[in-house]
Amino acid sequence: MENTKKPDLNRSHDLTIEEVKSFPMFAHFSEDQANEVIETVKRFSEIVFYDYFNNNMDKK
Repeated sequence: MENTKKPDLNRSHDLTIEEVKSFPMFAHFSEDQANEVIETVKRFSEIVFYDYFNNNMDKK
């Protein structure tokens, strides 16, 4: 029986604006820009995860 249920991507803690701005390359970002970094990282992580998940499911 194949597991076709999508994995749960919910996290208990998202990256915060303060955490983003703690990195020197992002220190000068506005809150809106830091929030965009957070959303971009989350989306990129989903893409990578689903690609990995789908490629490994294909091998089974």
